[in-house]
Amino acid sequence: MVDRKFIRNLEKSIGYSFFDKELLIQAITHSSHDQYVNYEKLEFLGDSVLQIIISNFLFNSHNYLSEGEMTVTRAYAVCGETLGQAGNGMQLDKYIFIGSSGKKKKINKNKSVLADVFESLTAAIYIDGGLEKAEEFVLGKLACYLSEYINSGDNKDYKTKLQHLTQELFGKEPRYKLRGEKGPAHDRTFSVDVYVNEKQCGKGKGKSKKKAQQSAALNALGKYDRKGTF
Repeated sequence: MVDRKFIRNLEKSIGYSFFDKELLIQAITHSSHDQYVNYEKLEFLGDSVLQIIISNFLFNSHNYLSEGEMTVTRAYAVCGETLGQAGNGMQLDKYIFIGSSGKKKKINKNKSVLADVFESLTAAIYIDGGLEKAEEFVLGKLACYLSEYINSGDNKDYKTKLQHLTQELFGKEPRYKLRGEKGPAHDRTFSVDVYVNEKQCGKGKGKSKKKAQQSAALNALGKYDRKGTF
């Protein structure tokens, strides 16, 4: 039986009080812990709920952004680094149930685990209280990161975003290859392909090589955002 004070403190940190306390316990239980059902299925659902909430927020509150800027901003908001920071800010590491093997490795302080728990909590709140409550939780914890990112202008730099993503996923930078160029010298159009792990994952065109690379990076980010893979 989980201590009531523990539950109250956790709910205070989250900013939401659960009707179904067992759902909350599941949302903070790592797979290394064998006493309760773990959060993996909730994490799966939470990823989709997050995408909807952030997409809706950007569409309604930042409609001046281009589709590409929205795509990059959403990718930033739901990436492991951002969610891990948010989880750390909520001190979720104090509340995650982990097994003895996990305690030795201190996996509760791992940003990827904190990000997973953020996603599972999003799903749990969605199930327990509906989309509106899940939205309050997500935007309450991520709005400051979104505003800072948009104001910095980084959401316009698709090459940098793709580089950060591929380094996080594979420890490698993307590679750009000039596919061709057309038109007179004063009005050239360049075509560029971008490769990740030697796999072609995006195409782009532009009036300069740099703009074509940005276009290819955006194309690759859009594919990843829809499929979760290159």
